[in-house]
Amino acid sequence: MCERSLRTRGWFAAAKVLLSLVVAYALLSLAPGALEALAPAPLQVIGTAQADEAVYACGTQDAGGVDNVFTGYETFGIAINNYCGQAPGGLQINNDTKNTIPPGMSSGWIATAPTGLEIAGATVPSMYLSPTTVGTGYIADFYWAGGSQRVDNSSGSSYSVGGIYPSSTFGFDLECNPSGTTCPADGAGFVVYDIQLDVRETVNPSVVALSANNLWYKGASEYVRGSGWSIAYSASAPSGIESMSASQNGQPIQLPIPPGCTPNQTVWQQCPGTQTWSPTVSLSGNGDQPLVLSATSAAQNTSSPAETIEVDSQTPTIALSGPTTALSTAGTQYVTATAMVGPSGLGSIDCAVDGGPEQSYSTSPAEIPVSGLGSHSVQCTASNRSYDSAGQVAVSTPASFSIDIAQPTASGITFANVIHSLKCKKVKERVKFAARWVTIRRHGRLVKVHRRTHTKLVKAMKCRDRIVKRKVTELVKVKRHGRTVVVKRTKVEKVALPPHVVDQSTKRVAYGKGTTVSGILATTNGIALGGRTVQILTAANNQLGQWSQAAVVATTPEGTWTATLPPGPSRLVEASYAGDSTTLPSTSTAATLLVPARIGITIAPRQVRWSGVVTIRGHLAGGYVPPDGVPLYLEIPLPHRHRPYKPVPFRTNAKGTFAIEWSWGSGAGVATYPIRVALLGTGSNYPFTASSSSAVNVTFGRATPLRRRGHHKHGRGRKRKRRHAKHRTR
Repeated sequence: MCERSLRTRGWFAAAKVLLSLVVAYALLSLAPGALEALAPAPLQVIGTAQADEAVYACGTQDAGGVDNVFTGYETFGIAINNYCGQAPGGLQINNDTKNTIPPGMSSGWIATAPTGLEIAGATVPSMYLSPTTVGTGYIADFYWAGGSQRVDNSSGSSYSVGGIYPSSTFGFDLECNPSGTTCPADGAGFVVYDIQLDVRETVNPSVVALSANNLWYKGASEYVRGSGWSIAYSASAPSGIESMSASQNGQPIQLPIPPGCTPNQTVWQQCPGTQTWSPTVSLSGNGDQPLVLSATSAAQNTSSPAETIEVDSQTPTIALSGPTTALSTAGTQYVTATAMVGPSGLGSIDCAVDGGPEQSYSTSPAEIPVSGLGSHSVQCTASNRSYDSAGQVAVSTPASFSIDIAQPTASGITFANVIHSLKCKKVKERVKFAARWVTIRRHGRLVKVHRRTHTKLVKAMKCRDRIVKRKVTELVKVKRHGRTVVVKRTKVEKVALPPHVVDQSTKRVAYGKGTTVSGILATTNGIALGGRTVQILTAANNQLGQWSQAAVVATTPEGTWTATLPPGPSRLVEASYAGDSTTLPSTSTAATLLVPARIGITIAPRQVRWSGVVTIRGHLAGGYVPPDGVPLYLEIPLPHRHRPYKPVPFRTNAKGTFAIEWSWGSGAGVATYPIRVALLGTGSNYPFTASSSSAVNVTFGRATPLRRRGHHKHGRGRKRKRRHAKHRTR
């Protein structure tokens, strides 16, 4: 219980308290009858008490000359008058000076504290007791519940009484002594000019949160989040509510400005008995957070109830995972939805497949089934169990996931023809069309015409496997002459020949020549895929893996295709199908196209001595020469050797050109040999196969000329004979 005195008197008050203790000790040792005979004293104190609030009455300085707490009662011959705030002043009790008063009759003033308040003491700074009152049978008393105190002060004295708690009443009266005779009409009087009641509030302020959707109630029973939460509450107290305050998670709430009050100390309820404050708060963070609602009464009693609020401000998130493509033969596929939530836990995972109705899952991760050929989209959201002020839980941003369920396909590629291709033919089918309304133009106007249900012949392509007849021999048991024997029986069966590719994955073509490549596209269960686009990819066979598109073709209704490859180096060739909504991508195995290298050479001189030097120049056509060149060697076929003579190896430069000098050495006679340049096998980083250049004949040695006598003479004679013969023929 908080106690305080709202009346401060400085050093005079301290002296009065000290004096009251001394006087109280002396008075307690005296009999009540002896108090009447005491000489007038400036201050009488029964005890001291520090109260919660002070209530003033009648005084001009502290009460404004009003009385709001005392109620008068009177008897015949003793009158009461309220002159508070006017002359002559005070709450008065006076004999009318005309009538004698029977014993026991009294008039007076009484203050009754309302429920929740008790009077702990009283102070009368100024009062007056007429001299004719003392000794004439009249008695002036201050009284309270369970006690009273005789007053015999002279005019202008003050009075203080304490230690009377708890008492719901306090008053003063003028009474004709009940144990004596009648009291004279001598003008006896008792006047209190100013009075202060020290009042104690016996109950703390009542604090009540308003509305069921108040954060006080919601946050204590479930997780909450967001802004706009009301913590409106009302507070009441017998002395009135002077101030209100609140805090959330240790932070004081400033707005709106809470109601306040300047206490009116002339009444019991010095502030409004009930005050209401309606602030709103925004929540942040996670976990338990204290919410405190506080109210302070005019008597300075404070109630600060607290409640623990469960807060979850974390926005849920959701992640989807699973296969992006799947085979139709693999059965139902599942997309995994994993939710991340705060301390309130998972509310639900809600997922829709292909825009259909949502399905809810209560645990994370959740498995969402997806089935059926084609592209499918899965969209999911996750919610927690934390509510906002509108009663809505937090929901994650939607997450989407796509999965293609398709038939597996097989791509074949070959340099041979596809055999046993499907046998297809065009047929006419009768198709039924439902009745419908159509818009047509008649006489320049659009009109609607009802078309009846009708049938129509349409052209279609139907394919089937090729069928062949084959003889099949089987052993059967038969009865002959009473015995079981095994005999051979031959029958003819029809056999379906599915299309397939002859396995010829390697082909050799001449330098500078193109070729064709063929293939087939079908599902793994043998259904041809017609009208599909197939990419033909090639890469130079130099281990660099530099693939590029060489051609794009469309499959025939039988699923076959043919593409033309341009001239180029040795290549790896693949057929790639990108797939669609119902079929999966596939890539064929690599076929190999082999192209021999082309080597061009020149040799000079073409005739030399045996020890002469020839210069051989040349280059490799087609490019793709590695930085360190290509290994080559000279090759000279000799008539007496099984293998060509290979005198010297060498390398080209990075551009594929070369120039070497070579000499045969010693020799005799004259001989002509073909000389060529050959590639040393198939280099792993040069995309051309082994080959050799065209041979160039080089003659080694020179023939000795023969001299004959009469050489010139015989020559001239022969010429003359030819001329004579020519004339004779004419």
